[in-house]
Amino acid sequence: MLPAIQTYTIFAHHVDVWGYSKFEHPEHYGLAPGKTVNMNLTSSDNTTIGAWFIFSDSFYRTLPHPHLHTHLGPGTSATHDSIQATSRAYIPSALQTTPTLLFLHGNTGTRAHKLRTGIYSSLTARLGANILAIDYRGFGDSSGHPTVQGVGRDARAGFDYLLQHGAKPQDVLIVGHSLGTAIAGLLASELGRENLRYRGVILMSPFSSIRTLLDQYYLLGFLPLFKPLAKVPLMPRFISWSLKHGFDTLSLVPDIKEDVLIAHAEDDWDIPHSHSDALFDAFRDLGLAAKDNSTVSTTRITGYGTFSQTKVGSRNVALLKTERGGHDLGKVEGVQDTIGRLFGLYNP
Repeated sequence: MLPAIQTYTIFAHHVDVWGYSKFEHPEHYGLAPGKTVNMNLTSSDNTTIGAWFIFSDSFYRTLPHPHLHTHLGPGTSATHDSIQATSRAYIPSALQTTPTLLFLHGNTGTRAHKLRTGIYSSLTARLGANILAIDYRGFGDSSGHPTVQGVGRDARAGFDYLLQHGAKPQDVLIVGHSLGTAIAGLLASELGRENLRYRGVILMSPFSSIRTLLDQYYLLGFLPLFKPLAKVPLMPRFISWSLKHGFDTLSLVPDIKEDVLIAHAEDDWDIPHSHSDALFDAFRDLGLAAKDNSTVSTTRITGYGTFSQTKVGSRNVALLKTERGGHDLGKVEGVQDTIGRLFGLYNP
């Protein structure tokens, strides 16, 4: 498969059916004025990365509201630039006092996609956490072209920004969705190899490896992208051999050192939930190989799903499989509550 076709198929970074382009105006996409700061980060190879910092609801309510900028004087109004500047000045305080989610989205679209902005609103309210949402290189207003190494650098740029501006490592929770789970795995394993702490990692609707996914992925839930090619002699082997973007979260499991939540809906028509089973089993097998007491406890909630948990060394590893939720699992309230309870974010 030609490298260019691989890139467009896996990342789909130029597919933006909603046509979002005004990243400097997060309010256009349903976010409260002054709650979101538009910014650019710089990756380690000098690639410019577009990002939004979204305050938790609890912290946002302590900020001067744009309607109440009494320092402006009578008859004047707050400009967009003044609102952004005021909010930006509070980011260090927010990072020092409130946990933060580093949100790594899936392929297609940008950080301004309406499904993603809805998730930001829910998480900042229900969990009382800030969010840093980045667009990888080639997505949205970010420069460059996506590669495995490149998007890994972009995720690290987001993590480093949070620490440089006041966040404690143990207050940063890495959250990946779909393609973003592979990128979250890259970041989490890199931090593990460097013995850098973080609060944990969440893999929502993950795939175990791109090679396994290729013959199972359904674009838009019903178009089998590569399955027809499996009937061509030697084609699966050729596709595997020619892969340019070899995401493989399974191989990174030993280096992911902090607590892990894997979440998947059984009615996900994009990525089969068997990928989450494979990842959970890989963590469990790691515990067995180390002769840990890796007993799995499982609880079933009728009408909702199954929650399994085990201990692997010092880390807790959990698998949440819901009966419903589709591919965009982050919008499910029960999933959000599980995140809050497992990682000490729950805001009752």
